Amino acid sequence: MPVRLTVLRGSAARRLYERHGFTVEEQDPIDVHMVRRPDAPAVPPHPPARMLDG
Repeated sequence: MPVRLTVLRGSAARRLYERHGFTVEEQDPIDVHMVRRPDAPAVPPHPPARMLDG
């Protein structure tokens, strides 16, 4: 079952959703409507965060 969501245009959250397999379905002047389909690729793991010496 596809998962759909709406994010405001210009929101940094859009990048988060794209990293998790969501794609743009349609846009309007205010919103971006996104969908993640069941066959979307898995999210690659992030490398561990580096600690800064200081």
